[in-house]
Amino acid sequence: MNLEGRHISGTDLCVSPTILGQDGQSTLKLEERITRMYDALHEPVYRYLICRSASPVDADDIIQETFLRLYRHLNAGGREDNIRGWVFRVAHNININELKRRGHLFSNAPDELSELENSHADPTPGPEELFLRGEKMARIHAAISTLSEQQKQCLYLRAEGFRYREIGDILGVTISTVAESLRRAIKKLIRESHV
Repeated sequence: MNLEGRHISGTDLCVSPTILGQDGQSTLKLEERITRMYDALHEPVYRYLICRSASPVDADDIIQETFLRLYRHLNAGGREDNIRGWVFRVAHNININELKRRGHLFSNAPDELSELENSHADPTPGPEELFLRGEKMARIHAAISTLSEQQKQCLYLRAEGFRYREIGDILGVTISTVAESLRRAIKKLIRESHV
């Protein structure tokens, strides 16, 4: 690598532990923590973003930006009391901003879900079982498409294991709003999927 006429080798880019001192150690520990959190949360956040109409490429970009912001947040001494909720909230907000910027806040998430589902389908079931699964999934997707955006968001986050309070924090609504949205969504899904 050449920077301003100076040759820099790969060993010049490495910093010895004695130079790092205490700050270097805490930075390394923070990077390890962020890496572990990324490994644990990547898949659930990715699924949530896909369900929220993000393309697979956009979902990966949003996750990268989210964890970059998490690193900055923690490095600056930010609160650590609910990192999982914080990550989902930031990813949610970045996705909303991206969708607004592109001018299409609403799209056909069930189509994207179906595509994602088919890419992970078990190849061993027989044709009859596949047909029955397809019929059932079509009914579920049709039922989900009848839900309001808020009901969908609450349902997806609840399926990821978030508590009502955490869902409310992520979406910026009250706990009672979350509870009512989930109650109505579940009632509607049961009614619509059994038709």
